[in-house]
Parts: sequence; structure tokens; C-alpha cells
Amino acid sequence: MSQGIVLPLVAEIQGGVRCGALMNDKSFSKSRENGVLWICHPETGRILPYQGDPEFLKLEKKGNFYYAELPSDASPEAYEFEIKETDVEAHATVELSSSDAEYSDILAKLTRTIATRHAEMPKGSYTTHLFQKGSEKIRKKTGEEAIELVLAKTREDLIYESADLIYHLMVLLEEEGLSIQDVLLELKTRDS
Repeated sequence: MSQGIVLPLVAEIQGGVRCGALMNDKSFSKSRENGVLWICHPETGRILPYQGDPEFLKLEKKGNFYYAELPSDASPEAYEFEIKETDVEAHATVELSSSDAEYSDILAKLTRTIATRHAEMPKGSYTTHLFQKGSEKIRKKTGEEAIELVLAKTREDLIYESADLIYHLMVLLEEEGLSIQDVLLELKTRDS
């Protein structure tokens, strides 16, 4: 998705500690909208919350980098922790054929990954972050992704936002004790 160039983020924590991260237009906008810092995963480009959801004191773009001031209780190690996130592979590296079985396998694997994250709640996982926030937050995030899909302009954006929506929907279903299989069965009843 075209989200802007990824640039360095210099985060200064009250007390003089500095740490680095990556940010782009989307994570910058998301941070401004929510009042908490969101950053870019360096390998997948996924937008993730800075560990602990610190409310920034200042956030601005300064030419070729972003700058944030964080409260004294923000973790300087948070970014190193977040880059361990492996919930969703970069979609550009996944090759698909037209086989229904392959599509089904992708959904089955993602279902298992989400269920495992829910059971184990590993630190540094975005999926864990969502489960910790609870059903209301997951529903809100799913709604935000639906809106981003509606607003998508290009083919690339439609694909990217659709994947985000499906992922968040699957997390919501897991949180509510359901699965994508329940949805697929319902769709099957409509295939007439």
C-alpha cells in the first residue's frame, strides 16, 4: 500500500533517553488520531502500536525524520520488542495459485496462528495487543479497517485494506469464540 516513505523516528523519553523507530505517513496519522504512538515494522512495513501505548507529548515531522517526545514511563526498548512481530507475513512475498485448497489453507493457517496467540499471549505480538485490549477495541479496529477499505482508491490499496479487514475480523471471531469456518458455512448456505 502506498503509505508514504518510511523514515526514522527519533523518540525522546522525558529524562533524556533517546530511542529510534520507523514511521511513515500512515503510522504518523494513526498516532495523531489516537494520541498514542504507532510505528512501522522494519521488515513487513506493518503498522504496530509502540509497546505500552504511551501518549506522546509531542509528535511532528521534521524534514526527513519524525520526532516524538514521550513520557518518562515509556519504554526505550519497546521498538526492539515490537520488531519481533511475525503475525502476518508481508503479502508481497506470498505467491498464490487459483486453487481453492490453497486459499482455504491460508485461512486455516491464519486461524491457527490467531488461536495460538490468544492461548499463549506472547509479548511483542500485535495479536496479543488486540486480545489484551478486549472485544470492544477489536470491534473498533475492525470497523476502522472497514472504513479504510471503503476509502481505498487503488487496486493495491483495496488488496492491502481487504487483508487488514479479514485479519481483524478473524481476531474478533476468535475473541468471541467463533471462527472463519462459521462465516464460510454461512456463505455456503447463500451459494444458491
